[in-house]
Amino acid sequence: MTTPSETVLARILSHKYREVAERAERVPLAQLQARLADAPPVRDFAAALRRDRPALIAEVKKASPSKGVLVENFDPLALASTYAASGAAAISVLTDERFFQGSLDYLTAIRQIPGIPPLLRKDFLVDSYQVVEARAAGADAVLLIVAALEDAKLAELLRMTYSLGMHALVEVHDVAELGRALALGVQVLGVNNRSLHTFQTTLDTTAQVAAALPAKGRPVFVSESGIFTAAHVEQVRALGVDAVLVGEAIVTAPDVAAKARELSGGTER
Repeated sequence: MTTPSETVLARILSHKYREVAERAERVPLAQLQARLADAPPVRDFAAALRRDRPALIAEVKKASPSKGVLVENFDPLALASTYAASGAAAISVLTDERFFQGSLDYLTAIRQIPGIPPLLRKDFLVDSYQVVEARAAGADAVLLIVAALEDAKLAELLRMTYSLGMHALVEVHDVAELGRALALGVQVLGVNNRSLHTFQTTLDTTAQVAAALPAKGRPVFVSESGIFTAAHVEQVRALGVDAVLVGEAIVTAPDVAAKARELSGGTER
């Protein structure tokens, strides 16, 4: 029987609070902040997503709680290089270790690749420490999940993100969460098409959130999860989406480069 995803989220967050405390004990915040001076320059994540067609945020993803290991022979550097050469506007790097088998070290190494596009740290951020950690590692943006954060904490993490010159991809799952995000004046909004209750995906979620967006002053709008084909990209493009974030469909494709080109608006359609 599938475990309800809200239970999985609670389990992940419970672990994340402990993990952050342990990391902060090993590397105190002051020491981490001292590393910021040596971090590579921040790039404009939001600007990279503003194109004449939906931009592709391609994800460096080895595993997930729902699907397990997706890529046996996982080479994050080769994957990121392929994305960069195949039209990705930005790259999402999963850094959660326990549940997604990711690593912040992957992001640090990927940032050193010449010509690599802006990088998003995708993790479950619950503390400002993780925001500083992301910038020190070379991230240009971080993921903030509305369902995982109270409004005050979300606002705190946004302030820290902006103070470091980064953008935040603020993720919502429904119209109620959208209202919370818009109240904070978010600049980049993501809608996750995966249900928090069933783990199933439907692009109707993007449609519902798109219909509730203001006509003026809209944030950069990103559709996440459930996008596997160029037809899916066109479907959300019609809803006003500026970018799509795709992981599983690319990393499990027989030809990663061809799939990335297809989803980024290349010739493989």
